[in-house]
Amino acid sequence: MADTKGPDRKEPRSSGVRSEFEKEADAAQGGLVAEFTDYLRQNRKWWITPIVLVLLLVGVLVIFGGSAAAPFIYTLF
Repeated sequence: MADTKGPDRKEPRSSGVRSEFEKEADAAQGGLVAEFTDYLRQNRKWWITPIVLVLLLVGVLVIFGGSAAAPFIYTLF
């Protein structure tokens, strides 16, 4: 009878031993802001921060421009 375990087949891990990948997969998920700050830290892309902040500010002004707060926003400019 042929051996079903070849040189590239590994024994199944016991349930008590977990890889780092499995531990990370079971960890709590962070939010969008936490994910973005982790990206900035790891990749040293700090120049993206002012662009994102300006885009968020413009988005907030557009949203408030169509609401009852519009007369107060127009007096700022």
